[in-house]
Amino acid sequence: MSDQDQFDLLDEIDDAIEKSGPSSTDKEEAAMRIRSLISTLFKTVYQCSNCGNFFIDNNHPSLEMFRGANQVNKNLLVSALGDKWRGFIYAEWKDKIPDWQTSNGTLFNETNSSSLTGKLDGNGEYGDWETLEQDYYQLFNELKNKNVIRYSQLKKNYTVIHSWSLQK
Repeated sequence: MSDQDQFDLLDEIDDAIEKSGPSSTDKEEAAMRIRSLISTLFKTVYQCSNCGNFFIDNNHPSLEMFRGANQVNKNLLVSALGDKWRGFIYAEWKDKIPDWQTSNGTLFNETNSSSLTGKLDGNGEYGDWETLEQDYYQLFNELKNKNVIRYSQLKKNYTVIHSWSLQK
């Protein structure tokens, strides 16, 4: 199963439990047992959309990488929902650049939506807070209107500026 589909599966399980069970405590215990069971049965596999390499989370913290012999389909692990999969947007700004980072700001669009109407100025990395903030809200509004995000967050110096979650 695609890692992108995992959240949809968990939401469906939660919904089924929510509609059954005598008390809220029973529902919570049942949901946590099912989530725990599923998470122990899954082995997470990621595919880089740029190079096509596969990464397997092999009993944390070990991450195994596999490279294809030839040109690889770079979308083998996308959700069965394709462009309609509800993903995530995450943006963060830090006035002081950490040693492991190359810019003050980053913007991650973890959705499968490929037909955005506007071009984002920062291309993922930002040296200007105003541009990052503008691109974040532009991306958020467009993807929210397309109904393809489940969660979005913008942080500045570790403070949450904006947060949004899909209502269940």
